[in-house]
Amino acid sequence: MKKNKLTTAVVAGLAGVAGMSNAAVHLSDEGVGQVLIFPYYTVNNGLVTGYSIVNTTRDSKAVKVRFLEGDHSLEVLDFNVYMSPFDVWTGGIISVDSTIKNGELDHTGEPSGAHISFDTTCAPGLSKDGQEFLPYEIELDLADTNKSMERATQGHFEVLEMGTLTDGGLYDTAADHGNDGIPADCGAFQEAWVGNGDWVVDPSFEIEDVTGGLFGSASLVNVAEGLAMTYDAVAIDDFWTLNAGNHTDPGSLAPSLSEADLLSSVFVDGEAEFSIWPSGFESVSALFMRKSIYNEYAFDSGIAAKSEWVVTFPTKNFHVSPDPAVQPFVNSWNGLTACEDVLITIWDREEQVDGPGDLLISPQPPQGSSPQICQEANVIQFLAPGEAAGGASEILGSTNLTTISGVQVPHATENGWARMTFNGTEVNNVLYDHIMVPDLGTAFEGLPVTGFMVQQYTNAQAQPGLLAQYAGLFQHKGDILVSVLGP
Repeated sequence: MKKNKLTTAVVAGLAGVAGMSNAAVHLSDEGVGQVLIFPYYTVNNGLVTGYSIVNTTRDSKAVKVRFLEGDHSLEVLDFNVYMSPFDVWTGGIISVDSTIKNGELDHTGEPSGAHISFDTTCAPGLSKDGQEFLPYEIELDLADTNKSMERATQGHFEVLEMGTLTDGGLYDTAADHGNDGIPADCGAFQEAWVGNGDWVVDPSFEIEDVTGGLFGSASLVNVAEGLAMTYDAVAIDDFWTLNAGNHTDPGSLAPSLSEADLLSSVFVDGEAEFSIWPSGFESVSALFMRKSIYNEYAFDSGIAAKSEWVVTFPTKNFHVSPDPAVQPFVNSWNGLTACEDVLITIWDREEQVDGPGDLLISPQPPQGSSPQICQEANVIQFLAPGEAAGGASEILGSTNLTTISGVQVPHATENGWARMTFNGTEVNNVLYDHIMVPDLGTAFEGLPVTGFMVQQYTNAQAQPGLLAQYAGLFQHKGDILVSVLGP
């Protein structure tokens, strides 16, 4: 693929200079980093979401944990965790009916989620025995008809390291777990953020640069059906410029992905492609840019197979909140949707594919369906030909739902694979490309996306009188397409 060689050389030179003190923000091949992206949580359809965050370093860390609802990635819960060296923080999201009433907006009885934790690690201000998700950002959204807490029953979440605690200092000592496994003084962290506490006066007090080394995982568990589906968080490293971090109070919506280093590095065919972006969120978006994503599906009737894809755009909120939208997204959020056209083509396991119609040539090219993806955490459900779609997906219980029918040609199998391609979005008969063009360096085509496929199988005859359930989860694969910038 052809690129502007002069621009690439300039950025490569800048990257070399920056590398003396700070590498470009990038996805971590090792799975550990300064920021973690968890592509999906849900409490629908009897599921709970459990997660863990692991500190692999000798440093005590100040970490921000943030949950974002599925429609527009608005914050429904933020809190700080102060992890000791080699510590693990764990928590879970469960289904509840909201009890929150805020002025004229009464959310009482609306389906919602709540965070619980049995972990002893210090998290000031967090009710560990059950903290309901909060409606206050949703209430500020644009459409009066879309302010229910049901939006918070699914979404994604992120973890940002804000800094390390000064070795041997007051708060490093307070975070340390003794021989009984309990931190020395969680009350110290509570006091630091109230009144004239140390961090109210100066949030940088006894806070040093970030050092990374975080990794995480999550499990989607249906206890009643005996199902568990697990995944690893996506790790971003060298997120912070000069590793400076940003330590904020537990109730703050900062820091965010918008604070990333403007210099990004994306590996394409074994070569690092450097870009300098106008904003930090665009730098992060570049890391997730894919022209297409791939995965499998199955709906074998003999084992009652079900398949669903999670398709999450972890930076979409930043792109579609302004009007006009920021590249590579085309449509701005209107309070209900911000839709982008996608092309989905499916093949069964024997390379059968639905043809495009009455053509006099052979072989016929694949014809995909062209649905729209409108939310920020989406579910694609694959149905058997002729199977009717329900109001929610069958495994994850998602209403942010697109349904796709399997291959219908004769002799088609009940399983196969699919490709979702981000070619562009048509508005008023004009096709707008999905493309991100930096201030300097490499441009990318597609959309910033992450996610996975989940499958469920039921064996009604595992043994006489015994029904067995099985589940699996598989990360999406994809293409990174570098755009042509010039001669």
